[in-house]
Amino acid sequence: MFVDRVERLISYHDTWISLDPLLGCPYQCAYCVLRHYSGTGVRPRQTVSPGDCVRQLLQYPLFVRGRTPVAIGNETDVFHSLNAAYVVTVLDEMSAVQIENPIVLVTKSPLSDKTMKRVRNIPGLRIVLFLSYSGLGRQFEPNFTDEQLRRNFSVAKTNAFPVVHYWRPLLPENTTPEAVEKMLSFASAIADATVFIGLKLHPELTRIITQGGGLMVPDQVRDRAGEWLESETVRSIYRDASRICPNYPLYRHASCALASVLRQPNHTATIYRQDICPPSHCPVPQRRTCEAARRIPTEGEIARVLSALPHGMDFERGSDRVILKGKVTQEEFAYLLHNLNCPIVVEAVGMQSLYHGSIYDGQRETN
Repeated sequence: MFVDRVERLISYHDTWISLDPLLGCPYQCAYCVLRHYSGTGVRPRQTVSPGDCVRQLLQYPLFVRGRTPVAIGNETDVFHSLNAAYVVTVLDEMSAVQIENPIVLVTKSPLSDKTMKRVRNIPGLRIVLFLSYSGLGRQFEPNFTDEQLRRNFSVAKTNAFPVVHYWRPLLPENTTPEAVEKMLSFASAIADATVFIGLKLHPELTRIITQGGGLMVPDQVRDRAGEWLESETVRSIYRDASRICPNYPLYRHASCALASVLRQPNHTATIYRQDICPPSHCPVPQRRTCEAARRIPTEGEIARVLSALPHGMDFERGSDRVILKGKVTQEEFAYLLHNLNCPIVVEAVGMQSLYHGSIYDGQRETN
């Protein structure tokens, strides 16, 4: 959701471009950010045809063919029965114009072999499934059961898809030692990686999701915008994972999990971040892959990346970062970070989204 409350077909998020031709989700998860604009428990609304959706993606100036990950349908659930046929047609259109970018599909809808086989047979696409499974139960996810959510992993793997377990949101209810052991024992036996994330907060959303007392948020974080996940919980999960599944890829950042399953360097410069990279449970070969890609781009490469922006910008190439002498929007910053893939500093970032992660930490933010 954006500060100006304007609907967007295409938006640049922290890890990927979000392509959102379907708005609204029939499911009613208690914690969902779509509740911020009454976007849950509703019939999805199609905003453009599949062909127009793909054409506009190709025309988007910050989309880089073969590189930028694209996540389809973050404003709904892509494989809900009301959405699946439309999404498959979008994928057909992407195949027809030879889009080879990583394509991320996030879902917790019941997956069918028929639909997964249909998607698997679309030629030329690099699809990664992010399967949401929190372990919170029907109190928070009334439309789902543990049995169905676990079955999704079997259906996805039977159809040879790379699978990232999207463990979110983490709350006190699903981070007890027993819950963590149960979840990691399951996920590490069937998924290719797990990324775990806390509860997304914004003061307006927090008031909505805590009404009636079903979801408890501590008073001291109710006015916070960002993620609620205590640092001790993170440390505890990593400690438990060292015992339960010591060789299993476990991350805090979706881009790390995506890089791991694609066996390519992370594209968001996380290798430079001491708070993200070293604590991750990342296999040695993947760490070597990211380390081999560590470099500051040449001046020519920097100029080429900057040429996609609608405004000129001077820069300084440092030994350990690129200093950009100007202000950028939030989406432009994400694009620059992804395509320079090294630490960058700008004069200021104009924040556009009400929800964002930590890639903007250390930058001066403006509205």
